[in-house]
Amino acid sequence: MRDVTKTKPSHYAASNKAAVVVKSVWPVTSEGEKLATDVKGCLTFSDALKAKLVQDIIDHEDIHGLCTKTFVKKVRQQLRGAAG
Repeated sequence: MRDVTKTKPSHYAASNKAAVVVKSVWPVTSEGEKLATDVKGCLTFSDALKAKLVQDIIDHEDIHGLCTKTFVKKVRQQLRGAAG
């Protein structure tokens, strides 16, 4: 008589599910938060453009770890262009 119940860990298949990656919905650095708040407060931008710019800020932070001065200048220039 042999044991046919598969109770050993070697019988279990490995999980093939990828780990769930949690995406940020708001920037995490203080400069990124300030920049995103300024973008959200802009009255001349559409909601879609505001969402895109905030996502660009989040993506930039994910890649570089912070908001670089060049990136901040680029976004601020877009904000000034919209105000004028």
